[in-house]
Amino acid sequence: MNDRGSITLWVLGLTVMVLFLGGISLDLWRAFEVREDLAAMADSAANAGASRVDETTYRDTGALQLDGAAAAAAANANLNAQQDSGKITNRTIDASGPVLTVQLEGEVGFTLLRIFLGAGSVPISATGSAEAIPAS
Repeated sequence: MNDRGSITLWVLGLTVMVLFLGGISLDLWRAFEVREDLAAMADSAANAGASRVDETTYRDTGALQLDGAAAAAAANANLNAQQDSGKITNRTIDASGPVLTVQLEGEVGFTLLRIFLGAGSVPISATGSAEAIPAS
């Protein structure tokens, strides 16, 4: 029986498998990093927008609600000022009553996995919300 080269093939297969696992771990790490960045930006924007209370309604009725346009503008301004705002591919800002919700979407392109799977990306999303509270 001739076994010449069998170790070479085994090492080559092992190398490809390690490269694939390395690609998964690298791209997964990058996806987690972008998810953390999006979550921090969403929380920051929600906090900025939740400070825009509709003062007229609050004075007249005592009901605490947000000025929707001002809250959305403040949240958008906060997002545009963020250092990592280029990671955002889509944003949704919703002001309902005293709560402002900011949903951000982004994506992470494959790096090492591109060798095995071709060009592609992983969609990422994060949501942050903040509620206006009356000063005590």
